Amino acid sequence: MRTERDAAPAGPGKLVVDAAVTTRGVDVHLTVAPGEVVAVLGANGAGKSTLLSLVSGSARPDHGRITLDGRPLVDTATGTWVPPHERGVVLLAQQALLFPHMTAVANVAFGPRSRGASRREAQETALSWLAAVDATEFAERRPHQLSGGQAQRVAIARALAAEPVLLLLDEPMAALDVAVAPALRQLLRSVLRGTGRTALFVTHDLVDALSLADRVVVMEDGRIVEDGPARTVLAQPRSSFAARIAGIDLIPGVVTEDGLVTTDGLRVHGQVAVGATIGEAGVAVFRPAAVAVHLTVPTGSPRNHFPVVISELEPRGEIVRVRSQDDRSGGTGGLVADITAASAADLELVPGKRVHFAVKATEVAVHAAASQP
Repeated sequence: MRTERDAAPAGPGKLVVDAAVTTRGVDVHLTVAPGEVVAVLGANGAGKSTLLSLVSGSARPDHGRITLDGRPLVDTATGTWVPPHERGVVLLAQQALLFPHMTAVANVAFGPRSRGASRREAQETALSWLAAVDATEFAERRPHQLSGGQAQRVAIARALAAEPVLLLLDEPMAALDVAVAPALRQLLRSVLRGTGRTALFVTHDLVDALSLADRVVVMEDGRIVEDGPARTVLAQPRSSFAARIAGIDLIPGVVTEDGLVTTDGLRVHGQVAVGATIGEAGVAVFRPAAVAVHLTVPTGSPRNHFPVVISELEPRGEIVRVRSQDDRSGGTGGLVADITAASAADLELVPGKRVHFAVKATEVAVHAAASQP
């Protein structure tokens, strides 16, 4: 196998991934523009971590090609393979993973020193990045003397001091206390925007996606099924996972008429929204707040009604979220209704009770389903 040893290009890079790992059922086709920040969403086992591993070089594809600024990182057709440390790619993980025997400033200076900078130059670079992430006061502390948030700030400084062409982030806020995460999220947003760094990051957090990403891709079963601006994907979800994290009900099926989705004998009427074509896969989506709960089959204006069994009641202040068992929702974890606490009490709702969810057709949007492999 030929090993590519050309120097990594400087500045933000364009990433192109066209690679598959057959044993893991992963087949990814993705382009990230220079300076773009792309969030990767998906359920556990969807292939998100495998994607990062392929790009970072900790995993090899069974076939395919990955390039960064046109430079092949791996190409199975030609036998090209660039070792991880020569790719110009840095991974920021959930845990800071700082060198335990080094001070914070020495950790940050490690990257510049590895690239051939003098001790003085590396020290100056490290201090400037510690200042950028508001961590100068921790410069002489060792990792065991830092809190989780402090350590992650140092880890961000270390990652950026290495001047990566591409920054990979694997849920960098997931291990942090909820009181610390917002400040670090704002810091990361400022740093990414300020440096124009190309970044690809995995997250389960809707706030991360909305606040950090230019674009969102959703993975299911090893493939990308949705791709678009963050707010568009989350406001108009076409996959089960995107609907779930956006807090929206989704029923998949086939578009049999304009504004009609049919699945397992269930007919869902709505308004045609995005590219729904008769005879092709489609989804009906609606807000939980638009759902009414009835003890018997409703009559009157609601055109859609679904017999369900309550699985859980979740108080949310004056609102109660009523979750149903997953019998008609195509893997979304059950349809959801948001009703007032007074209504829940009047209906005497409890887990295991059979009720009817109802929603007006005017509250239902019919989209083309997410692309399938």
